Amino acid sequence: MQKIKILVDSGSDMPREYCEMYGISVVPLNLQIEGRTVLDDDNLDTAKYCEYLKVAPEVPKSAQPSPQAFLDQYRANADCEHIIVITMSSKASGTHQSAVMARDLFEEENTSCRVHVVDSTSTSFAITMLALHAVRLVKEGKSASEIVANLAEHTMHTGTYYLIDDISFLIKGGRISSIKGGIASRMNIKPIVCAKNGVATPHSNALGFQKGIAKMVNLFETHAFPGSDIFISHSNCLDKAKVLAEAIRKAAPDIGISIHQMRGTMSTHAGPNTVGLFFYQAQFN
Repeated sequence: MQKIKILVDSGSDMPREYCEMYGISVVPLNLQIEGRTVLDDDNLDTAKYCEYLKVAPEVPKSAQPSPQAFLDQYRANADCEHIIVITMSSKASGTHQSAVMARDLFEEENTSCRVHVVDSTSTSFAITMLALHAVRLVKEGKSASEIVANLAEHTMHTGTYYLIDDISFLIKGGRISSIKGGIASRMNIKPIVCAKNGVATPHSNALGFQKGIAKMVNLFETHAFPGSDIFISHSNCLDKAKVLAEAIRKAAPDIGISIHQMRGTMSTHAGPNTVGLFFYQAQFN
């Protein structure tokens, strides 16, 4: 069996317990907060960070890890035969390119360990789902080339949906125009955003949070493969995540659901009070 290491970036929202359980390492993105650079790693208190986002004088920005950050991880795992890196969508972040640049540098100095960089074409727990799948394939004795090919196929079937309860953060960050956002806010409209072809894309709108939950459940019922893993992420709104989980359980009582807090990167992009839903589905047309 080949010795294979799995890496992801912090845009995966990979929980610490999964890292410890499955030997997965996380390369943190950088958060630009009031002129300071803060690593999106396990030292960041994401609950406090989400509360800060509500009152921040300016919306923080995320920045990809440097190639050096990836290179350090490659060197730390140079005793492996293969390293498989699963990154945020290359259309959403420069993280993928940093991983590729570091791979090229690493393979100039090391000929015994190969690095494979996989574009998840998505974000958050869609990446974690792929990483957990890769771990299962490693345990089954699959080769690195087989795993990479299988992951490429799986990237076309990861469903990624976000229900945004508070659009004021998106307005402040310029992701929604103030006029359009103001109208939506007054009408209590809750946007649902999906990842499609590697890009965050408006999917639909719901009139109020409860109808938004109903639409998320409908997305699951309509598109999820039978027996799919189900993950729910949240930006410091566990109560809202539990509402979504319970609604899905009513529709599918035997389904297993995991709920986790977003890390800093996805909290920054989605804003506070956002709930994400992730499962395997048919390929987008």
